[in-house]
Amino acid sequence: MQILSQRQRRETENLLFLMIVTAAGLLLRISLFPFESGDYHQFLHGWFETLQQNGGIRAIGMEIGDYMPPYFYLLSLLTYLPMRDLFSIKLLSAVADVVLACFVCRVVNLRFPDRQYGYLAYALTLFCPTVVLNSAVWAQCDAIFTAALVACLYYCMTGKDWKAMVAFGVAFVFKLQAVFFAPFLAVLVLKRRLRWRTLLAVPAVYLISILPAAIAGRDFLDLLTVYFRQAGQYSMISMFATNLYTWIPTGWSEYLGTPLVIFALTGIFIAVAALYRKRFAMTGEILVSLALFFAMLVPFLLPHMHERYFYLADVLSLVFVFYFPRKLYVPGIMIPASIFAVCHNLFGTEFVQVELVSALVLVDLILVGAHTARLLFASGAAMRAEAETPAPAASMQAAPDRPEADPMQTPAP
Repeated sequence: MQILSQRQRRETENLLFLMIVTAAGLLLRISLFPFESGDYHQFLHGWFETLQQNGGIRAIGMEIGDYMPPYFYLLSLLTYLPMRDLFSIKLLSAVADVVLACFVCRVVNLRFPDRQYGYLAYALTLFCPTVVLNSAVWAQCDAIFTAALVACLYYCMTGKDWKAMVAFGVAFVFKLQAVFFAPFLAVLVLKRRLRWRTLLAVPAVYLISILPAAIAGRDFLDLLTVYFRQAGQYSMISMFATNLYTWIPTGWSEYLGTPLVIFALTGIFIAVAALYRKRFAMTGEILVSLALFFAMLVPFLLPHMHERYFYLADVLSLVFVFYFPRKLYVPGIMIPASIFAVCHNLFGTEFVQVELVSALVLVDLILVGAHTARLLFASGAAMRAEAETPAPAASMQAAPDRPEADPMQTPAP
């Protein structure tokens, strides 16, 4: 009874901790809700107003913005709330922050039998500056697709292939940036950690997500090509993203855009191919390291990146440091670099030159890549050593069916 009482008390304390942290995180966000970002004035306010003036959910068949329909489904439901549109939009993102923190907690719980580490990860995610700024200040919804990608990672680590690919499909129908996770999944498919047929979940989720809008009257071909139109919207090589292209003058954009995309895709392909050829065990530590590596590599190599496109890397760096506590410098570089870029957009600040911050991100990427390579080589060496160890002789392994007769024993008459 005493053991049961201690367990119940501990569970109560953990629940109280989560409630207090969640309430504090939501209060912090609510205090920031009045801030009106440029994206709110340029896009979100107009989208919300159009939905509201045309009947809320009945307006989902209209071509309103350049996002996929699922986000407009959610916004249309929010038009019925008796509050200012700015607060409704940010409330949606704040709820997504909580969901994101929950999945970070679940991934960390796979590493530690003591769930207190997962609860700490939950709190750190909820109060991560880039997470707070993205939802409560910027009114962006990156937490939605990132929560789905962290869920995808969790299901990959627990061997639930279909759930993993459904989660990736959900991420993809909210933001095109979900493709940053595609090289990681490609490695898992090529290494047969994920079954090929589970890839069918992605187009299935996409088709399901656009059906309500199509039924409401929106052109089906238009719905199938939303991301193709998005991809050609921006011509700047780097929109203050702390990546490789901060050193390139903006005037060269029209000449270098396509060649740099080819360069980036080639680099990513080489990384995936090298991992395919490498023999290693799919441990939790390796999966987390690979996920973070690609979340950093893809937006660092691709041109036309926005300042908030390292959001996924920020969140995964928090997961990473729970798996490798001595690598505190990884989020210690990644998250401040993202804060720097985000604050430049929101507040016009520029504490240091962006080229210097990009150099630090490059160093962080190299360190994560080197760490991941060491894990892979150690895993491969262990597998080779195990394969080369001679198995005991079959005669020594097999137990006799019955005890052998003692030659010195006199047989019974």
